Amino acid sequence: MISPHPRLIAIFNQLQVQAGPVGSVHIALGELLPLSQEEIRTQWLTLADGTRFAGAQVKIRLIPAEQQCMVCFEKYHPLHGEVSCPNCGSVGAKILAGEEFYLESVEGTR
Repeated sequence: MISPHPRLIAIFNQLQVQAGPVGSVHIALGELLPLSQEEIRTQWLTLADGTRFAGAQVKIRLIPAEQQCMVCFEKYHPLHGEVSCPNCGSVGAKILAGEEFYLESVEGTR
């Protein structure tokens, strides 16, 4: 079995200090991270097993990747893991979005 991602463990630990029941956990996930939504949900189940979070739903908002070419400064969405700029063909880019992984919000039970 694969160990839960360190950022997911940090989110879980962050929730443990909050009082009250948790109905759902909202997580932001950048599309450049090598984790699928299903992997996160499976890892959450492992972490939450036997805790007050065991019944909580995990809702994931996927954040699209965005890069900026360091030659022509064109901003673009990398398709299929491409590393070259679609405008000028350069391979130097700055990642502007897509590496996020954090807790957005928590909803209590009703």
